[in-house]
Amino acid sequence: MERYVTNELKKLDVEIGKRMFAITKEKKIKFHPSPLQARIIKYLVENEGKEIYQKDLEEVFEVSKATISGVLLTMEKNKTIMRIPSKTDARQKKIVLPEKSKEIYNEVKETFKTLNEDLVKNISKDELNSFYKTIRKMRNNIKNNKGGKAVYDKKIDEINKRI
Repeated sequence: MERYVTNELKKLDVEIGKRMFAITKEKKIKFHPSPLQARIIKYLVENEGKEIYQKDLEEVFEVSKATISGVLLTMEKNKTIMRIPSKTDARQKKIVLPEKSKEIYNEVKETFKTLNEDLVKNISKDELNSFYKTIRKMRNNIKNNKGGKAVYDKKIDEINKRI
């Protein structure tokens, strides 16, 4: 049977979600964020003081408007984010973290650290570097493939000519 990269990535994503949930249970964390919710909290904490809107999160996390909208609705319902009208544009709502979520951040940070340690266990630095390089190429192939020849390949050729 032929193996597909997409299937392997999906399986890994499912396992990451399960492990993340298990870690939060092990550490007795009451809030069990989805991986995207945890990344949003982390991003908002790290960018505190900046005005962050839904559109910003769509771009940063490279997800659709529908996906981020659903996640933010859930987070708002769980009181892990608040949406506050912008002072400069009444149509926009700034996304901010209540104090509760700032406290969750340290737990989320530890969860990601543990998850990352689990993921890279028994993998050499060379293997990891190859993995990152391959993933970057795959992302670029998907993002930039127009008319059969990936723009990424063209950029690499241009860079190689300059070297």
